[in-house]
Order: sequence, then structure tokens, then C-alpha cells
Amino acid sequence: MLKQIQDIFLGGNNQEDAKAPSLDAMLEPMDKHMDNFAEFVPPAPESKPRTPFDSGLSRNEVGLANLSLQQKMKVVPNAVPLFLNMQRGARLYDGKFKATKTHATPEFLDELEQMAKDHGAKDIAYVKVPNNAIFKDKGIPHQYAIVFTVEMDKEPIDTSPSFDSQLEVMKGYKNMAQISMKLANHMRRHGFAAYPGTALGGLTDYPHLAELAGLGAIGYHGLLISPTEGARLRINTIYTNIENLPLADPSENEHLWVRDFCSMCRKCVRKCPVSAIYDEPEPRGDGGMQCIDHDTCRDYFTKNYGCAVCLAVCPFSQVGYDKVQERFKGNPDAPQFQIEPIYLDDIQVIASD
Repeated sequence: MLKQIQDIFLGGNNQEDAKAPSLDAMLEPMDKHMDNFAEFVPPAPESKPRTPFDSGLSRNEVGLANLSLQQKMKVVPNAVPLFLNMQRGARLYDGKFKATKTHATPEFLDELEQMAKDHGAKDIAYVKVPNNAIFKDKGIPHQYAIVFTVEMDKEPIDTSPSFDSQLEVMKGYKNMAQISMKLANHMRRHGFAAYPGTALGGLTDYPHLAELAGLGAIGYHGLLISPTEGARLRINTIYTNIENLPLADPSENEHLWVRDFCSMCRKCVRKCPVSAIYDEPEPRGDGGMQCIDHDTCRDYFTKNYGCAVCLAVCPFSQVGYDKVQERFKGNPDAPQFQIEPIYLDDIQVIASD
């Protein structure tokens, strides 16, 4: 694992023909853990694959593969805990844990939420994972999930695209990986099944789950917009067998007005350096909406420290959710849509050998 981290973030080979390290190849073994389960929750037939990270660029073209020594020293305290905790989380999918409880008391959930916030989570909610939110060829051990967010500081994000912005994003991923491990271990000690989602990558569409959980709404840039962090957030999950989670009603999501604002604003569309954001989200065929041409986005993203311009310029990131809502007078002409959850009748399937 440490060798892989070095190859991705700390490599210093600037030869133009040197192949850039593959983040997808590093994540792939973490996704294979469903082979350890006799039964798991499958994706819907309509489900889309996870968007790949790799762009096919040479190492010489990848921003994070060509850092100064000073920048590398800043990356290490974030990259190492991030990937080590991701690896520890993947080991929990060994299929050996046997849960003894399926119902949690309100007091336990209150304690869990407070623990999450004490360790840096901004918001936390619960969702029954729809099968169309599970990526194609993936699977999850249980259909219920805890969804939480962490906030990224405005000052470094405002510099996007930059190393400082990418470092702040990396801190967000690191914090999520640490929080998910702490919560999962706590839940297991109390008899509940708990499987942390991979902070970077993952088996499910995290913004989709967060919107269904009522934490916010997905904007025209494809990112969740929440009342506490705007678009300056990252999302992670913990899959669990707790059957009595206080689930939100997706049809009563009070944040869906943000897309009415997005249809009028479109600042992210105008400011995207490579015009990768669609003028209006397009139906994706799996119940979701496609906001970005990822093939157009990916090369610039990889060359320029993860870009994040759309996140930085979003008015919800700049002035905040409450102020935007206060000034917004409505947009009756905005296209209306919700991301439809799809639940299969038979959600348990036998894992293939």
C-alpha cells in the first residue's frame, strides 16, 4: 500500500513517456470484497459503472505526480492515513463478522451522531440504498446506510485549480476515512453490522444517497449542495443491518429548490475551463441525471490538481445556502426532476464464485 501511495502521489519521474500510476487499479482490489459474502445487495440492471479516475495521461502530465519536495511533505500526512484507513475499511468486508442486533435505540443513534460530529462530520443522516445507486458490477452487504459529510475550508478551495485546493480535498477524504472507521468499529462493538464506504471511489453513488437522505440536493455541477456547507463538502457512507433507522421521505426533501436556482444561475457551466458541464442535466437511464461530460472533464481534472472550479464558484459555496435562499425569488420555468430510487423485489443474490 505504501508503495502504491508513493507511486501515485510522491513519484518524481518526469519522463514524458512514463505511464501515470493507476488509481483505478489501486481501488479495484478494495471492490472485490463482495466475493467474501454468500449474499449481497446487487445493482439494478439499469445501474451505471463508477466513473473511472484514470485518464491515460503520462506521468509528466499529471499534477499530483509532479510535486515539489515541499508539496510532497504536505501530501504525506493526508495521503498515508487516507489510504491506510481505506485499506483497513476494506478488511472489514472479510465476511467473518456476525451481527447480533438489527434494531438500534434512539439513544444509540444519538450517541453515534454525536461521535461523528465530535470527529469532524458536519451532517449525518440515513437512507435505504436503492439498487440503482449501486454501481454496475459492484454490491453492498446491507441495504441500509449511514451517510455523513465533512466540510472543506473556503480559503483553499477558492484558489481552485491549485495544489492548495487539492490538498484541502485530500484532507476531506482523509477525515472521512478516519470517521467511517471510528463509527464502524463503535457499531460493531455494540453488535451491529457496519461496513465503511471507500472514501475515494466507493461502491455507490454518494451524492445520490445524500440527496435521498435529505442532506441536500444535487446541483447542476453534479455535486451535493447542503444548507451547512454549500458545495464545499465530501460524502461517505457506512452500510449497516440496522432496520429501524429514521429514514427521510425523499419526496419531502426541502432542498430541491436549489435546482430551480441552478437553472437560472449556471455559473458553474460558464466557468468550467473545458465546458464539461451540461447546460441542463440529462436523464442517465438509471433514474439519475448526468451533469458532466466526464471524458471532457477528466484530462483537465487530472492535469490541474483535481480542478474543483465548479465547486469553488458555486454561489452556495461563496455566500452560503441561507443567503442564496433569502435572495432567491423562485424560478417557475425551471425544469422539475427528482432522482428516482429503484428497489428490486429480490434484493439478495448469491455471490458468484
